[in-house]
Amino acid sequence: MPARRRLGTISPQRTSPIQHELLAHFPVGCTPRAEQARLLARLGDAIAEALEDPDRPRVFVVEAPPGVGKSHVAMTLARWSGDAYLLTSQKLLQDQYERDFAGQLQVVKGRDNYLCERYPERRVPTSLGMCRRPRGPQCQCPYARAKAAARAGPVFCTNTAYFATLRHWLGESLPRRRVLVIDEAHNLESQLVGALSVTFSPDQMQEWFGGALPRLPSAHEYRPLLRAHVERLGARLTMVERGLDALRPPGSDAAWFDLPPSREELQLVAERDRLTTGLAGLRYFVDAADPEWAMRYGPATGSSLELLPLSVAALAPALLWDAADIIVLSSAYLGPAQVMAEHLGLDADRIRVFAVDSPFSLEQRPLIYRPVGRLSKATLGSLEPAVFAEVVAILRGHPSDKGLIHTPSYGTARRLAETLARTAPDQFARLIVVESGGRAQALEVHRALRRPTVLVSPSLREGVDLPDDFLRFQIISKMPYPDLGDPWTAARRQRDPRWYILETAKALVQTYGRSCRHAGDHGITYMLDAQFERFVALDRVLLPDWFLEAADAALRDSRAES
Repeated sequence: MPARRRLGTISPQRTSPIQHELLAHFPVGCTPRAEQARLLARLGDAIAEALEDPDRPRVFVVEAPPGVGKSHVAMTLARWSGDAYLLTSQKLLQDQYERDFAGQLQVVKGRDNYLCERYPERRVPTSLGMCRRPRGPQCQCPYARAKAAARAGPVFCTNTAYFATLRHWLGESLPRRRVLVIDEAHNLESQLVGALSVTFSPDQMQEWFGGALPRLPSAHEYRPLLRAHVERLGARLTMVERGLDALRPPGSDAAWFDLPPSREELQLVAERDRLTTGLAGLRYFVDAADPEWAMRYGPATGSSLELLPLSVAALAPALLWDAADIIVLSSAYLGPAQVMAEHLGLDADRIRVFAVDSPFSLEQRPLIYRPVGRLSKATLGSLEPAVFAEVVAILRGHPSDKGLIHTPSYGTARRLAETLARTAPDQFARLIVVESGGRAQALEVHRALRRPTVLVSPSLREGVDLPDDFLRFQIISKMPYPDLGDPWTAARRQRDPRWYILETAKALVQTYGRSCRHAGDHGITYMLDAQFERFVALDRVLLPDWFLEAADAALRDSRAES
């Protein structure tokens, strides 16, 4: 394991130029492309300046189009540091890092992703395993081994939600490291909001409060109501812990630990963990200094209640920025540094942005504008038949190609499939409709089948690598505006209208980036929403130049054809 080096103990005069050191730590078995080498050279110069002068920026933003290979740059920085946290936006991306850089990083996920080895005949997750029993042993289960390896290793790789949970909810003391790299950082605010939210399922409300909580006008009005339950639920947690103790039979501990947990014990362990987490969330919410929270509480019977902070700026330093000496945020596009700093609790003067142009020619990544109409929540129903007809026409124009259709919702994806089953069964046979939670399996099927399958989903705009023949065309059926039907989104937009437009720009750029993944790749993107033209005209300052190059060409071609 490389020795951990602190920034304060490094002497730039006694080392080779840092940009050369970075290239020497490029992932094993890989050769840096020209754009990656240039980016690492610029980062090396900035890091050297930070080492020499503590007042220089130490938050570096890397903006590069999808397909440039930002994960290789992230791994280079992590390996060079010998002491890094590397965070991804989702577990699927952790798996991708593990596949691409096996042996060069240490991956850890939450307990539910590992099975307790003590009970091989039953699929008991480590969250309910032997070590979770009262006074249970500190066994070296798969979760414990993965976590210990990540803590001891040079590159601790996890997802942002788990990292925030460790630091915020579980209060674990994770030592300050030399470098923190956050991949797919354009989603960072929403990830932190999700990690800091307090949620009560219908079963929990029935169990803890005797029934569904009332529907109050605002999140703030739940504070006095929930504060009254904190002491009572604390007493209940004590009773559950005593109940678990009472299940322990007399005699040898070893004999008890050899027995798989009973249904009663599993229920009590699960309730103990729910109460522990729930009480932490309750106390956090009722004592929160920031009064600005939103709530999600659907009108249907059996809906969950979610309480979500509108801003994470105050907590982000303790959760993330204090975790390392140098911070690197990586994404295709993060927006203006000043706005990002406000949203994430950073000092704008301490941020340095490194933007990379697309290395791919416009011929490799064309954008074709085929407006069907201005699609919105109000018009979508009436325009859907025309959208679906245009989708069929595009599919028939790519009879031998694999593709991807981006829909605004899972419901739209299902309606598209149902329509094609009636009107275009030859194209319906190509579709793989991705249901919520089924991304990994759908991608596996898409890659495995030789025939020209087409994925249909609202959730494949990012974090998905489909190079070469796995994706030769994609269809953006609607502009990716955040859903204003979501109470948090509506409240966030009201609080800061800039946020809403910027989130749309970031989502649009990410979606477009699925089409071309490397220098020899190519893919076509079709845009069907007429709102695209107005967005590019009014909000072009929020879009990177390499995207505008494709957008302007698409609009010119569309006007010439009309």
